Amino acid sequence: MKLNKRVEKTTEYVLEKLRDRNLSNFLLNTLLSILLFFYIFGRFKFLNDYVPFWYTKNWGDSQLAPKFTLYLIPLTSITINLFGLLLTVLNKYYLRYLENIVWYCVLFVNVFLIGSVVKIIRISSVPFPPIINPMYISLFPAFFFAALIMLLFMPNFIEFAKKKKLVTNPKIHNHPGMILQYPSARGGGFVYAIVFLFSAAIFVGFNKNLSGLYISVIMTAFLGILDDYQNTHPKSKYRSLENPFLRLFLLFVSVLPVVLSGVMINTISNPFGGFINLNVFEVKFGDNTISILPVLVTSLWIVWLMNVLSWSNGVDGQFPGIVGIASILIAILALRFDELTEFHRQIALLSVISAGASFGSVKYNWYPSKIMWGFGAMSAGLVIASLAIMAQAKIAVSVLILLIPFLDALVTIGRRILRGKNPLKGDRGHLHHILLDKGWSVSKVALFYWFATAVFGIIGLLSPERMVLKLTFLIIGVVASVLIFLNISSNNKTKQFSSQN
Repeated sequence: MKLNKRVEKTTEYVLEKLRDRNLSNFLLNTLLSILLFFYIFGRFKFLNDYVPFWYTKNWGDSQLAPKFTLYLIPLTSITINLFGLLLTVLNKYYLRYLENIVWYCVLFVNVFLIGSVVKIIRISSVPFPPIINPMYISLFPAFFFAALIMLLFMPNFIEFAKKKKLVTNPKIHNHPGMILQYPSARGGGFVYAIVFLFSAAIFVGFNKNLSGLYISVIMTAFLGILDDYQNTHPKSKYRSLENPFLRLFLLFVSVLPVVLSGVMINTISNPFGGFINLNVFEVKFGDNTISILPVLVTSLWIVWLMNVLSWSNGVDGQFPGIVGIASILIAILALRFDELTEFHRQIALLSVISAGASFGSVKYNWYPSKIMWGFGAMSAGLVIASLAIMAQAKIAVSVLILLIPFLDALVTIGRRILRGKNPLKGDRGHLHHILLDKGWSVSKVALFYWFATAVFGIIGLLSPERMVLKLTFLIIGVVASVLIFLNISSNNKTKQFSSQN
């Protein structure tokens, strides 16, 4: 018993000393050590058998050491990190500024070790390819530009929205699925569309292939801001937009420009092998010939993904992460071909612009949010769906990237139909609602969606082409079963609570 009490006291003492700041500093420096290890590992095959390691010895062969000796450096880095952690934990006398001094010294040593490794590898290696493909590096300016413009422009729009009373107050604007706790401006999706188009004009420009996408984004953005206006102004003349069927019709209209510009799904993978050609029925309009079935299938697919993403816009910080991560994955998909064209690079640029605009809004959309994306979130859905088609991403890969929102939408529609309710009318039954009811915090739910989008998207990227369809069906079956179980259990708890009351 005495031993157990002593262990408990020691544990409590250590946990007390390991304040968040110390732990974060330790983790940061440990991350540097891990990155250093993998850098050596990635360049190991390009190194000479012997490298100049012992710089304290006289010039010549005595400085050389076998190349595997380089792994001593990240081990030294980790040892120093642990020593720094130990000093902060054992700071019994609470010496002033000791923790800061320790971690500054540890960081300096780690940076020095990284610089040493880079220098050794640079002077003792055969030519090797860069760590990051220059093609990907060329995308960084567009990403950071869009993020910066969003960061600078968003506060001004928030003030404008407040002046125009474009604000959702949870005490006034009631909605069955609303979890908003504090008043928040609307129109974040409209700002996303403006930043996307402005950045695209600078880094990509205008051409015939992309004109349809730009027009559709403009139409969807204005539809979104009008819907946000009528939602916050009960006496607005735009109240007819409250009708979900009218909004659905207008979404199909806004999608037409991008579809008719040539962004179409012409073939679908056959689960039993081969492809299904959709170019069956053709109609001539003057000198132009349009295939009816690809237009219908593509329009349905884009509008479906727009709604899928929009329905995952229920928690602060949730939506921009999903859009940002999905956009980065599409950029990688666009550059996966052996022979890249200028159009592939344009698609990648548009994708990282979308990612930059999305991540740039996180600061203002994180809990508690200062601005909501609103119905304008459809603009982001349109961009994601259209760019995925342009990047020639398989439907299965697109589904994997947006797997959780995709299946949540299917389960939600099925649940509403089984209950005899309008499948387009909102309720409090989405996955994020269920997770919140189970005690998850808003930020935890948002990060879960970010993580799931990244994990399933990477699985889609790395899956062999011949296996991606089968793998998608397998993952869909597993995840769908979990979602259905959560819905059933949540429904049962709701019924029990109602009967008790």
